[in-house]
Amino acid sequence: VANAPAANAPAAVVTATPAAAAAGANTLVLNVREDSWIEVRPQGGKALISRLVKAGSTETFEVPGSATLVVGNPKGVSATLRGAAVELPQLPGKTIARVTIK
Repeated sequence: VANAPAANAPAAVVTATPAAAAAGANTLVLNVREDSWIEVRPQGGKALISRLVKAGSTETFEVPGSATLVVGNPKGVSATLRGAAVELPQLPGKTIARVTIK
């Protein structure tokens, strides 16, 4: 299980397709297959979640605007935003992924 990641790592940017964005809902779904640290923080706001999530859990969030998603142990998590898969690339030499979702 990874510790909370450092705040200064670079972030990838993920956007859903225009058709998915037109649907209006900005739903982020995280399916956790292995224990993983998860943080979802809207831009300029308070974290929606910032904790260890146990294997077998599904976490669903309505994300207002853009947000940063940080996942410790990204190989153990699959993510979708508005129904489209979100890539969770590991940072070089780390066991975390950091992406900006819009």
